[in-house]
Amino acid sequence: MLDEVLRWVEDTEGPWPYVVLALASGSEYVLPFLPGDTVTLFGAFLGVTTGRPLLVIYAAINVGAILGSLVAYAFGRWLAGRPGAPVFESKRTRKAIAAVQARFARHGAMYLAINRFVPALRAVFFVAAGMIRMPVWEVVLWGGLSALLWNALIVGVAWVVGDNWAALEALFERYTVAVLALIAVALLGLAARWAWRRRRRPDGGPAA
Repeated sequence: MLDEVLRWVEDTEGPWPYVVLALASGSEYVLPFLPGDTVTLFGAFLGVTTGRPLLVIYAAINVGAILGSLVAYAFGRWLAGRPGAPVFESKRTRKAIAAVQARFARHGAMYLAINRFVPALRAVFFVAAGMIRMPVWEVVLWGGLSALLWNALIVGVAWVVGDNWAALEALFERYTVAVLALIAVALLGLAARWAWRRRRRPDGGPAA
């Protein structure tokens, strides 16, 4: 399926390939399991190797990223206005969500500025921004800055690697695996810290 999409983008003329690139760039904020980065990367590769206008490709993937992030942000706003939603039924879940909201209220701009460099968690940042009702202009500013930098990196790497699509794809796959491994290590560290602090409390109850 992915190969067919990439072949279609490569073979089709006119505006529609740019629309697909924009949708692919934004899809990871709505459906994170879709390989949006691969399609975006392929668009940059085509711009370098076939002479398609790189500025148009760059604009399309940035617009798509901003629109996709705003969909995730809107979902967060919607969720915040429904405290009776099933996701809030568990006391532990409510406590975890409150902790995320507190952190995001303090460091939300930083999280949005790095979001595009963190696979798998991009949408979470914008849902959290919506749940604390961060102003839309801040979401667009910091999320847009992150998209501009990340997509500039994609285009720059495609320019350096040149016409070797396999090498380009492998490079970004290694990057994704490395970042996910770091996220897993960080989460394990936080879980170990929580378990250690819980064991050291005399009553074993929740922290004050």
